Order: sequence, then structure tokens, then C-alpha cells
Amino acid sequence: MNTSVEMKILRLRFRSLSILCVLGTLTLVLVYLPPSYRPSQLLLSGPDSSLVVKSLQDQEIEDNLESIIARENEFADIQVPAARVGQDEAEPDNAHQNEPPPAPVAESIRANKTSIQTGQAAEEDHPLSDANEHDSYVQDYPDYTPANFIEVMKDQPSQKGKDKQSVKKKKPARLKNSFAFERLGSPIYSPEALRLRAMSFPSNSTLRAFIAEQERRTQHLKTECNGFLSPATDVESKGLAPPPGLAGVHNLLLDRTNNIAYCPIYKAASTSWTITLLEIGGYWRKDHHKKNINLQSLVRQVYPKISNFAGPALTRSMTRFMVVRHPFERLLSCYRDKFEQAKKAFYYTRYGDKMVRNYRKFPPHITSSQLGMLQEQVRAKVLAGVPVHLPGNPFAEPLGPMFSEFVQYVLHAKHDDEHWRTYFDHCTPCHMSYQFVLRFEDINREGKEFIEYLNRTSQVEMRWENPTQGGSTNDVICSYYGELSRKTIQELVKKYEKDFNLFEYKPDKYLECASD
Repeated sequence: MNTSVEMKILRLRFRSLSILCVLGTLTLVLVYLPPSYRPSQLLLSGPDSSLVVKSLQDQEIEDNLESIIARENEFADIQVPAARVGQDEAEPDNAHQNEPPPAPVAESIRANKTSIQTGQAAEEDHPLSDANEHDSYVQDYPDYTPANFIEVMKDQPSQKGKDKQSVKKKKPARLKNSFAFERLGSPIYSPEALRLRAMSFPSNSTLRAFIAEQERRTQHLKTECNGFLSPATDVESKGLAPPPGLAGVHNLLLDRTNNIAYCPIYKAASTSWTITLLEIGGYWRKDHHKKNINLQSLVRQVYPKISNFAGPALTRSMTRFMVVRHPFERLLSCYRDKFEQAKKAFYYTRYGDKMVRNYRKFPPHITSSQLGMLQEQVRAKVLAGVPVHLPGNPFAEPLGPMFSEFVQYVLHAKHDDEHWRTYFDHCTPCHMSYQFVLRFEDINREGKEFIEYLNRTSQVEMRWENPTQGGSTNDVICSYYGELSRKTIQELVKKYEKDFNLFEYKPDKYLECASD
């Protein structure tokens, strides 16, 4: 009995000793394993496996840093011999005196580690941008027009995308000798003060008559808009969503210093009034034309455009105005200035050759592939800015789209360019209340009265920038609209119906010019 008990005790002791030996062996193995093979690191797996690689790399870098720092401390006090062998012996003692001291190895490793981590973070936080999607959007929605083709210096088309992605330029300083600089922020230019000053004029004065006409026009706008606007949904009435299509429209220029808001309509004296706005703000001098000042670039720095949806809230305490023109006269002015005879290479390659390809009648024997080659032949010469003499090429006879081809494109285009977009969509007068609606047809008189109302007569004067060459548009109306049938003109009337009603224009004169 005693013997069996002793045997059991011996077995237990032997097993305990074996377990201790195994544990001791494992401990030694773990101590001498490299950091990258330690189980504490290898246990990490699953969706955080990328963290494992980073932690292993970081541990190795830290270990290397510790060893290198130790070596630097060990040899910090060792003196480097002044004499060197070989070619170094012929160099003067001060040959390397002006060279910057080499950075410690440990510091360079730290810098590399930081740059690697920063690069990795940048890749994670900023994946590949959808540049291709943006390019396709610009092609499908050509809302931004490069105005280097206008007499006032403006941006090149190729620079517009770069400007949006580049760092914002510093806002230019106001002209110190300008009228606006001396009276900057004066209360006499607040909307309330301007109104009181204007009403102090005699009741039979031209300014009071101008104000009365503006009040009539704005009241007419409100009345007509009530018939155009559909009842708001519950979400829209609560202010939780913008009206359809309004949030993406950015056409308002705001001068917050002088409390002026302006919606520029292209081909309706927009260049002249933009310069006037810059002059009131103190950013424009008369000699800027001679200095080739880039107008669009200057406007973007001084008065960046804001969303039409935010306009009513941001311009509540501002003087708001716009300038309109007969829709058909504006359309003809756009054609003559941008497309006739392919005057502007950008507009020809953007729209013009497509207008010709889609709506010109070509000889039936010319195949589609041949048309493409003929189109590219003319396109290359227009882009190069050389005279186009290509007898027999239907794209060059005549060069550029005819007015009838231009009108067909306007009627059937999926998206409207800002030069022929309706006023209703461009300036959203039914969502934003304009106090002044000037008419292009009487812009000299109304412009002077409006400047008088702003109390800026001594500072600015009326100007006429970028007139269409080749005579007044009003004088040549029938020579162009005579190319159109009555049905086509009626289709144009339907497209611009809201503009006709809102701003009290009539198409009768143009219908009389129809070819049939």
C-alpha cells in the first residue's frame, strides 16, 4: 500500500518537472525571437490585418532607431581626423565650411517614417478623384463660358477648370485714390438711405418717374410669377428642400461692402455693368483696358458668384437689380458675336460644328465617315486661327452654322448655354425679388437714373463695352429671322414664353419676318 502511494507521488513530481522544462524552453524561445515573429503581433487578424503590417513595420523602425541612437551616443565624442587621404588632402581646410551639416541618421529615419505615414494617410483620406466624371459633366453641361473672345480681357477656356481646383488667389486691394475707398462702408449708401434720398427728389423729377416705373415692373413680376410657380410641397414649404433646379444655379454677384446684388445676363450689357460694379467697389480704373486686366479673373476674386437659392436670404438688405433684353434680339446678338462665320474658335468647336453636322443638308453621296473627315478638316483650321479656304467642303460653305441651324440647335439642345438660357432660369426672378429691372433697349437713360439712385454719379459713368460688330442687332433682325419659318419662330416663342410674359416683351415684329 505504501509502495503504490510513493509511486504515484513520483509520477506527479516527474510530470511537474516536465511541464516546468517545457515552459522554460518556450520562454527562452519567445525571448530570442525577432519582433516580427512574436505571437502577440501575429494574433491580430481579420479585418484589421492592415494594422498588423503597420504595427510590425513601426516596431522594426523603432528597434532600428534605438540601436542607431545608441551608436550615435557612443561615438558622439570621437574626434574625426583633420587629415584625409587621396584627393581630399588637396582641398583647403574651409572647403566644406559653408556646407550645411549632415542631419543625424536617426533624424532622417524619423523624417522618412513621418513622410511614409503621411503619404499613407493621404492615400486613405483622398482616394482617386472622379476627374473623368467631372470632365464628362463639363462637356454635357457647358454652363461656363470663356470670355477671352470678348474685347475686354477675360479667361482662356482651358484655364477655367484649373481655377476651380487651384488655391484661391488673394483678393486684390482697392484703389487708394478711388471714390469708393474714401467712402467705404459709409451709411449714406445703405438701401434705406438711398431710398430716402431718392424720395426727397421732386415728384416730377426724372428719378421719381424712374422709381415709379421700376415699382410697376416689379409688381408685374410678382403677379405673373404667381401663375408660373407650382404649389410647394410640404417639404419645400417647410424650407427643407430647394425648389427643383434652383440649388445648382450660381449666377448672382454680391458686393457686400456697398450692398449691391447683380444678376448678369450675357448679351444684355453684362460686361458694362460688371465693370461698373467693380468701379463702385474701387477695383477698376479707366486705364485697366490698356493694361489688359483680366475681367473674369478679377470678378471671381472680388465678387464670387453665389447660389440663386441662397440669394433671397443673403440679399435681403441689398439693392438688387438685373438688365433684360428682348429674348429674340439677345438670341440674334449671341449668334452674331459667337457663331457667325466661326468667329470664336472655342464656340465653333464646342457647339458650332455640331450645329452644322446635325442640321445642314449634305449631298447624299457623302458617307458618314467622309463627313467626319471633312468636319475635322475645317475644325483644325479654325482652331489654328488660319483662313479656311476649302472649296467643295460643305462645312466651309458657309463657314460656321447658319442662323437657322443655330436656332434648331437651341430648340433641341438638352442643356442651355448661359448665352441663350431663359431669364426665368438664369436669374430666377420668381424666387428672388429684384427691386430694379433695367431694359437694354433704353439702357442709356435708365442706367443713368439707376446710378443717380445709387448716389454714384460723380464716381462712375455709363459705358458701352463689347458691342456686336457689323451694325446694330435691331437693324438687321429680318435679314436673319427671315431664314426661319413661322412655325420655327412660334417654337422659339414657346421656349421663351415666360420671359415674354414676365418682362412684357412681344414677338409680333419677329413673326412678321418669317419666310412663309
